[in-house]
Amino acid sequence: MGKINFIFAIHFHQPVGQLKWINDRIYERSYKLLLEIFEKYADLKFTVHISGPLLLFLNEYYPEWINRIAKLGDLGTIEFLAGSMGEAILPILPSEDRYYQVKEYMRYFEKLFGYKPKGMWLPERVYEPSLPEVLSKNMIEYVFIDDSTLQRGGHSSDKAYYSWLTEESGQTLKLFFIDTGLRYVLPWSSSEEVFNYILSKSSEEGDRVIVWGSDAEKFGEWKDPDWAWNWLNDFLLKLRERNDILLVHPRDYLKEHSVKGLIYLPSGSYDKMLEWSHGFFRNFLIKYAESNNMHKKMLWVRKKLKQAPEVADIAWREYHLGQCNDAYWHGLFGGIYLIHLRQAIYEKFIKVEKLAEETIDYYRDKNLVFNYIDFDYDGKREVLVETPRYNIYIKPDDGGTIFEYDYKEKGKEHNIQNTMTRYMEPYLENTGFIPDWYRRVSSRIHLWSPDTGLNDWINNTPFKDQSDLALRKYSVIITRDHKIVLRTLGGHYVYGLKPAKILVEKTIEFKNNGIITNYKLVNYGERLVDTLIGIEYHVSPKIDLINKDSHIIYKVESEEKNVEEQWKGIGRKIIVKSKVFPDIVFESSDRENEIWVSPLNSLARTEKGLMKVFQGIAIMFVKKTVLKPKDEYSVRINWFIGENLN
Repeated sequence: MGKINFIFAIHFHQPVGQLKWINDRIYERSYKLLLEIFEKYADLKFTVHISGPLLLFLNEYYPEWINRIAKLGDLGTIEFLAGSMGEAILPILPSEDRYYQVKEYMRYFEKLFGYKPKGMWLPERVYEPSLPEVLSKNMIEYVFIDDSTLQRGGHSSDKAYYSWLTEESGQTLKLFFIDTGLRYVLPWSSSEEVFNYILSKSSEEGDRVIVWGSDAEKFGEWKDPDWAWNWLNDFLLKLRERNDILLVHPRDYLKEHSVKGLIYLPSGSYDKMLEWSHGFFRNFLIKYAESNNMHKKMLWVRKKLKQAPEVADIAWREYHLGQCNDAYWHGLFGGIYLIHLRQAIYEKFIKVEKLAEETIDYYRDKNLVFNYIDFDYDGKREVLVETPRYNIYIKPDDGGTIFEYDYKEKGKEHNIQNTMTRYMEPYLENTGFIPDWYRRVSSRIHLWSPDTGLNDWINNTPFKDQSDLALRKYSVIITRDHKIVLRTLGGHYVYGLKPAKILVEKTIEFKNNGIITNYKLVNYGERLVDTLIGIEYHVSPKIDLINKDSHIIYKVESEEKNVEEQWKGIGRKIIVKSKVFPDIVFESSDRENEIWVSPLNSLARTEKGLMKVFQGIAIMFVKKTVLKPKDEYSVRINWFIGENLN
């Protein structure tokens, strides 16, 4: 009869920015349950990874849980795996950060548990051939990756049931392979079906190993806690009595069986991640402008941190937590579509950016710093305007828009432009969903057909914008009095009529607590232009990550509205209110314009099916206008934070 070694590896993780009441719920439903299971079956061997962000949370709010699970490590019940401090996707980080992510996790784990693990859990099991060098230098002996990575390298599936050795620049690393088939039957099938699957991979020699590695939340959060308790008890009671499936720790397997030989592997991850990322994790940075924005913000902030060698270790800790993977991608889980996760990433980066600026006296005797650089690495330059209180990032080649607005006051750090574009996802095909045709940022100009309504705009009814101004490239001038002037010459197009040339000029002034933008549109065509001029903004209210009720509303004229309500009417001022952030105020100089306001919601697939996910508040200042040849329309819109513009 065949025998096989079995590694049961359970991965505990909640991301930076997870809402506290969700963490509390998962703790009550899942983590407490699993700890009780470990204690009840303390004679068995479990392998456990707790991510850096979750370790910080549990140590702050549930230290007794940490103490109890640490004792199980001392008893030999649990072998713990290391990780990266921010549960970051290591290959997308600068090489120095890859090293320090692991080093910082090891340091913090040792502080809590008294020793350093030998093995490591790779975040999202994203593997690239450069990692062995970084991990080996951190004294990591082995990692868990997926059998799909083995298969992508052209190797036979049988190799997945042994440990192998790889190297990079002479630095070695041992590899275990998580079995995809086992992940799909455990715990969703009966114990007998799971045992049969495991034994189907056994050998007479008994030197094979099969690895299950997946999320702790499968036990008690994804399904009912009573079901999870009953399933685990049934499975472990029966496993305890078997002599053909030996539950082992990875380190013990390596002591007895060592590695099978040398192997080299390509980049990879688990099967679903490969599907979502089209085979390569970095593709998320291409698909989602918002993901790329956070990643490049990371690189920009890092440059400032590196200029401040005396900056406190806590600043680097915050920076590394800002690299937490969940907000940078999308698959089964909300990931990048969850506004609070993106919010938390920006909070970390803005906080350490401010600290670095103060440390190196970044502004000296200036109130404004202008950078004209390729911020997002697309080969085109952006304008970064930085002040001690806020940053404004402008993208000239995307309609002259504002794509980041960072507020930097201590304790209130927030990117109020943290909104999310609605993208076409495979699961939204054939649902009637129309994706956004432009990035949902601010200061974008439209010339709508006169019959356009609020819902046409927010739901992307085709062919309503009759100009190319929304996506035009704008020229940039920085004036001597520190204003930015953006200009373009576009067109207004109506079927059967000659195109009309439209000049647009935006002049942005920078005040102490916000900006003033003067817009000018001139008809340089030879015909009338009958249109709705739309100037579009988006705002991301700051969400309370600790308390459940953020109490976010907006007030337009004298009416107060919930963020999920629309509003349309004549007005000139709108205020977005949150109990954890100063008022965000928009004010138009045109008393006769309309204001359209709508929640910006996306549909995202989660483990509970399709869900509507709030992404921000969309605001459109609209003016019904007939421009004769050479006619001009001008308007000033103030966008500031707090009570007064000064």
